[in-house]
Amino acid sequence: MFLLEHLNTPIVKPIMENVGDENGIKNSTQKTHLEKLATISENMKNLYHSICDFIESLGDDIVSNQLKLYLAYKKVQNMVCIEICNKQIILFLKLNPETVELENGFTRDMRSIGHYGTGDLQITIKNVADFEKAKPLLQRAYNEI
Repeated sequence: MFLLEHLNTPIVKPIMENVGDENGIKNSTQKTHLEKLATISENMKNLYHSICDFIESLGDDIVSNQLKLYLAYKKVQNMVCIEICNKQIILFLKLNPETVELENGFTRDMRSIGHYGTGDLQITIKNVADFEKAKPLLQRAYNEI
């Protein structure tokens, strides 16, 4: 069964949107996930890669899926989606927010708020300390799927 899930995992090719019109002017003002990643500070890039490395280390059954506006990690279904926003990294975890003690500025219930990706619990990571606090929640999201 597990092998069949990997066979059905979509392979995403780079999107050739925002190439520009005939004058070379971009048609969209929204940056892609990869464009945002290219523009953040070195410290934030290191933090982003540490987060990705940690998620990938949770198990051999995790697959990444780079989409236009976010990066998703899935086991059988999406367990965490990552966005980059204004000097912070936003994670959306497939966890019930009622099972987590919400902390203002760090965790947020997203069940009634629209966002890209999947997941009902938002975690805002601005520094290494936030990432350390998020690790047990990432582990839980992995174990509960």
